[in-house]
Amino acid sequence: MKKIVAFIVGLGLVVGSITPAFADLLSDKTQELNQLRQKIEEQQKLLDSARKRSATLQNQLDILQKQIEVAELQLQAIGTQIEKTNAEISRTNNELVDAEVQIYEKKRVLREAIKESYMRRQTGILEVVLGSSDLSELISQLEYITTIESRITGSLTVLQELNVILKESKGKLEIADRELKELQASKQLEQHSLGVQVGAKDALLHDATLTEAEYQKRLAEAVIEQQRLQQEIARLAAGSRRDALNQGNYSLLWPVPSRQISAGFHDADYAVRFKMQHNAIDIPTPQGTPVRTPADAFVAKVYDSGGTGYSYLVLDHGNGMVTVYGHMSSMNVGVGQFVPVGSVVGLSGGTPGTRGAGWLTTGPHLHFEVWLDGQARNPLNYLVG
Repeated sequence: MKKIVAFIVGLGLVVGSITPAFADLLSDKTQELNQLRQKIEEQQKLLDSARKRSATLQNQLDILQKQIEVAELQLQAIGTQIEKTNAEISRTNNELVDAEVQIYEKKRVLREAIKESYMRRQTGILEVVLGSSDLSELISQLEYITTIESRITGSLTVLQELNVILKESKGKLEIADRELKELQASKQLEQHSLGVQVGAKDALLHDATLTEAEYQKRLAEAVIEQQRLQQEIARLAAGSRRDALNQGNYSLLWPVPSRQISAGFHDADYAVRFKMQHNAIDIPTPQGTPVRTPADAFVAKVYDSGGTGYSYLVLDHGNGMVTVYGHMSSMNVGVGQFVPVGSVVGLSGGTPGTRGAGWLTTGPHLHFEVWLDGQARNPLNYLVG
């Protein structure tokens, strides 16, 4: 009896706490992650500065080297984030076990207390009065009955709160598991992208025929080709479908997960570097990132250079809107095909010297254009989410 009373009186809400080992590990990983992010930011500034310089063969090599260094740091950051997420999962699993053990034990003892309370009620107040040797004992007995029943009610509330915590912990665990899967997929994509960039730099270094004069010649040819291409896209945009394919809604989802911009719409630095207008935004993303259609559309054009030349895709969203996807390393749709929002239409590219990249590229990214009523528009005015 004393054991039951002691349990009921002392029953409280006990929440699993972070053990010192987990706390230290999570703190270390958080600090390591912050340091890596700072290094990435510093290296990215150097990369952005290099991209603003005039296009030369040496500058292209310099950009590739800096991109490789950024990619290596990003891989380290992803690895550290994976370690941190694994630690958080282990901590949450421990908390779940602790909470379940607590709930089991509290239910067991509570059942005994309820049984004791029931037996006391079966005895009845009259028996308690008659069985008490004096007034002091009678008061103690009555207070005991009141206390045990009050504590039972409180204990039920505690168990409900523990169950809520258990449910929340399970939810956190599911989120952490999803995050871990996403991180592992990002790591694989980043490793592939890094390998492609290292290979591209090696190919450029060992191309004995590629002098500065030859590089500039190919660059000039690429600019002429891009100017011709812009005329073709303007023609396609002017002939865009006029049906209400997207019910007059011009909102677009981002075609890739990244939200970074390495070159903006009508970017002044781009114009200085390549001597032409930039009717797009460039979204840095690892080589081979799935590209998804930002709204329901029909495929208006698919151009695959068949090699390292510029490859692109044009989608017609109706209501006079078309979107363009440049530097595609692969495409899996055909002209006239309907592609609902979120469909994967191909993979991104952009690493110099790789399939579909073209000569005007400086690194892995998606070139994304938006045209409305035959005119190039700033994609950032339409992208949401």
